[in-house]
Amino acid sequence: MKRVYCRLSRMVLSVGLIAFVCFAVGCDNTARFSGSKTGNEHQFLVDFDVLNTTVSGTMSLLEGDAIATTICVENGRVDVIVRKTDGTVAYQGNDVTTCEFLIEIEEGGTYTFDVTGFQAEGNVHFVKQTGESPR
Repeated sequence: MKRVYCRLSRMVLSVGLIAFVCFAVGCDNTARFSGSKTGNEHQFLVDFDVLNTTVSGTMSLLEGDAIATTICVENGRVDVIVRKTDGTVAYQGNDVTTCEFLIEIEEGGTYTFDVTGFQAEGNVHFVKQTGESPR
């Protein structure tokens, strides 16, 4: 009888341990995005307290336009890619740091702006400057 009880206890303990591990692995308490995102035909602004995903926006751009880009990374890793719908990359930065620069648009079209974070905090701002605007 003692032997059966001992086996039963081990089996219950094993099942409980397996259930706990499955629950712990399945529950991801990491927030994916906490912040704000604003996008329209003139700008794409992402401000984040937490970024553990990719946030995207689009803009229609003309040849000669420029995108004033401001990146502020306070924590974590941020990757940025700006590409035309045909796949042409206008800018790509991996593990970017705080900086400001212009992205010159050589070919008109619709562009996608992807900001990907890994335990990141900060902001990334893209503001369109038309070919007629002062730079």
